[in-house]
Amino acid sequence: MNVFEDREKALEQIYFLDCEMAFRVRSRRDRLLARWVCTMTGAVDIEAYLEQLVDIRVASADDEGLIAKILADLNTSGKDIGERALRERMDMLTAGAARDLAHPS
Repeated sequence: MNVFEDREKALEQIYFLDCEMAFRVRSRRDRLLARWVCTMTGAVDIEAYLEQLVDIRVASADDEGLIAKILADLNTSGKDIGERALRERMDMLTAGAARDLAHPS
């Protein structure tokens, strides 16, 4: 291999690792989000709710479907939480998930 091929291979590896970390952070964030929503709504089965969120995640790459479902579930349970507050909570959970994965205890 020459220098350019080595560099290309290294960049591909970095890209792969970045994608894997983004997936892991999002997965952890979704687990924390499911726990929070279940606490807010009084739902008991966090794993079942997480499965619903995963199904939505598989169907859509962005967070919009997730946000719509969570807002509907919160409103159904009588919790008046706006989209902005939910997005802020998701951002906070994402940062926490990234921190947890970067520095596991």
